[in-house]
Amino acid sequence: MKEADLISEALKLPSGKRERVVEALVSSLKRPSQRHLDALWAQEAESRVDGFLAGKIKSLSGEKVLSYRKPA
Repeated sequence: MKEADLISEALKLPSGKRERVVEALVSSLKRPSQRHLDALWAQEAESRVDGFLAGKIKSLSGEKVLSYRKPA
């Protein structure tokens, strides 16, 4: 099916169905691959380790982290 035909047919759908089609299409564009997410997390982890080793990031004890409470 040609793109123009697909668009023409989609525009004939009731608004609720058009909305679901649009959400599905947009969602498919925004969802990064697992490989991409893994690469981003690896970069973040390396950045944090580098910052810690350079003295730019301070550490906290496990006890202090686990005792943290969100302000009300």
